Amino acid sequence: MNDNTLSITYQAGAVDPILRRMQAFCKTINATEAFCFQSRVVVAEALNNIIKHSPENASDGFIRVNFCVTARHLVISLVYWSPEFGLPGEQPCVESTAPSGRGWHIIQQYMDEIYYNHWMGMNTLILKKRLPRCDERRAL
Repeated sequence: MNDNTLSITYQAGAVDPILRRMQAFCKTINATEAFCFQSRVVVAEALNNIIKHSPENASDGFIRVNFCVTARHLVISLVYWSPEFGLPGEQPCVESTAPSGRGWHIIQQYMDEIYYNHWMGMNTLILKKRLPRCDERRAL
């Protein structure tokens, strides 16, 4: 199993190094450009939303980001301190004038499975994306 665990601060500038690491990680698993792009977009949306919507005192902590590959999935987990939040419904509002929901819509479109848990002040978001079949992966 390949894995990559990083901790970042609650700062928008900390997202770019994670996205570069995600890109490198996708290349190590020989993923297609589309798969890499979708994975990066999901990580960027999730992290930007965590940073934007977390309370001010969360900035003293860290967001732990993990990428790993199981037999059939890329698994991305994000663990961070923050009050519990309610997940948007199955059909989040994606109107251009809506105050929120577009990021969650993107995550739902690109990921195959989404799990959320809140325990003892920690939010855990687990995102799974099926790996392309070997014949769909790019050549080395």
